[in-house]
Amino acid sequence: MLVTRQLTPRLNSFVHAFKEAHKVGTQARGQRRVAASQASPAAATTTAAAAARTPCRASHFRRETVCCSSNRDQEVGPMEVEIKLRLPDRGAYDKVASLLASSKTASYAQENYFFDGDANQLEATHTVLRLRFYNGNDKATVTIKGKQVLDKGIGRASEVEEDVPDAATARQWLQEPSKMLEASPLVNQLKDKLGIQHLVGMGGFRNQRDVFQWEGETLELDQTSYDWGTMYEIEVETVSAGSEMC
Repeated sequence: MLVTRQLTPRLNSFVHAFKEAHKVGTQARGQRRVAASQASPAAATTTAAAAARTPCRASHFRRETVCCSSNRDQEVGPMEVEIKLRLPDRGAYDKVASLLASSKTASYAQENYFFDGDANQLEATHTVLRLRFYNGNDKATVTIKGKQVLDKGIGRASEVEEDVPDAATARQWLQEPSKMLEASPLVNQLKDKLGIQHLVGMGGFRNQRDVFQWEGETLELDQTSYDWGTMYEIEVETVSAGSEMC
């Protein structure tokens, strides 16, 4: 019972901070809608036309909707809001896992690999390209993240993601990364926008992720292995607000 008394207040404030961040994001989107409704008819027509050219897709793994845009500088919609709490050691990790055990919904062994253009085009634009595998070859996803902005411990970053139809095929990209430029529609957008001709691997890491439904929110408990050691974190992020942004 001591574990519950010590950890629950921290988790409560953790989720409270997430809800506050989500509320601020919702208010900001409402203000943008009001501003758009007051714009001139010509401007409104231009905005609607641009929106029509921006396809939206549902990411079934994350249960969120994101908008894919070929021009990320003008992208306003898909923003992931996440809050992370670093756990000091394995003991704290085990305590949190025990506290949340009854609300566990999924568990994934994840492999994460990162790539850049041969002229460092992604690093120069603060863009991250990640290929992730779940439980071996059960599933693979390609994710592109924009520059993250931190404010009072809350990280905000644009993010788009697509499922790879065949995870086994995606394994081949680890040996020949440039194949992603044509095989992945999402990465093909980067190729066209940044003039990337070749991709190179930048390394990666593995982590064990356990997912919980707790107090109406989705919590993710991570154990991440690096060459220099292991890091433990608990994270909560938006999973459904994206549909309001499209």
